[in-house]
Amino acid sequence: MNLHIHLPTNLTHFDLLLEWYLLSTKEDRDIAGFIMNNYKWEIASDLSPQYDINFSSIRELKKKFWKDVFGKISWIYYGSDNCEFLAPTQDEVKKAYEKFLEFNKTYPPHKARIFTLVTPYVGDKMLERLEETLTYLNNIKSKTPLEIVVNDFGVLNLLNKKYTNLKPVIGRLIHKTLKNPLIDTYWYEAHPAGESIKNKTSGEIEILRESIVENQKEFYSSSELSNKYFQTFLDKFNIKNVWIDYLEKREELYNKANYSNKNLDIYYPWAVVFTGRLCDTCGIKNPLKWITATDSICPRWCKDYDIFFNIKTTGYYLTQRWNAGYRSQINLDYLNLSNTGEDYRLVFAPFISV
Repeated sequence: MNLHIHLPTNLTHFDLLLEWYLLSTKEDRDIAGFIMNNYKWEIASDLSPQYDINFSSIRELKKKFWKDVFGKISWIYYGSDNCEFLAPTQDEVKKAYEKFLEFNKTYPPHKARIFTLVTPYVGDKMLERLEETLTYLNNIKSKTPLEIVVNDFGVLNLLNKKYTNLKPVIGRLIHKTLKNPLIDTYWYEAHPAGESIKNKTSGEIEILRESIVENQKEFYSSSELSNKYFQTFLDKFNIKNVWIDYLEKREELYNKANYSNKNLDIYYPWAVVFTGRLCDTCGIKNPLKWITATDSICPRWCKDYDIFFNIKTTGYYLTQRWNAGYRSQINLDYLNLSNTGEDYRLVFAPFISV
């Protein structure tokens, strides 16, 4: 299995990776736990749950797969897949690529690492800036093609026609997977009703309930990627790899047999729940962004602020960064490696990428 690291647009995370400070320590976890348990309505309101998830997910990775997590880093992803205003400039990508080469030199890989740019859905205004970046990457001489994670069909079309040295990978927003957190909370509480339980014994009703739950599991453990017509569409662009969010309790979602010749790049531990053009983070300084979509280029205030919801959830955090909401998913027991194939990738984001 290959471990891939997704770093945000903020270049300081490359420096953290180079110095091995990208992961929370046990001391961080102890301090965070003390604050959360003793000051829930005071200091804890300023403490992001990302630090708790960072520690827990690293512990899970070490327990399930590797003791030396860093020694298995095969790939570096850079950029945002949700917000066009977070798409890095050409200058930022140049610096990121230089830091990527520095990382390779400092920590020689066990096999050749690949630099991958993650791109969001974009409008006309930001597409020009993105094309400058694609032009730079397209001209880099590399033995292995650089990859571009796409979440916009227009960008996919550009790569196919204009930037042919770059290899497209389908992002997690461009195909549909049901990720509503309520699904996992309530699907075991199915209650058959109406004519279906008329004149039925309690035992028969229980059997019917179990049947409904199994049908729900099968439905929610499917993705648009399993549709043969969508697979045929991807074949036209020679696409082999597709991002998909990791979700607990959905083993069949990661069964490679369901996806023909496509390889799964499983994103862990933050799954996207929703995304849009309205931005609560930007609304902190520009309230207009709370209620209407504007085309003014954002100054990236989300690099300074973190929004999370004090909502009672079961087993996960619901957190918002910029214009997207995320749910944390830690338990990797639902990932059956025998069903994933040799080209299976685990894309790990130490923190939600901004």
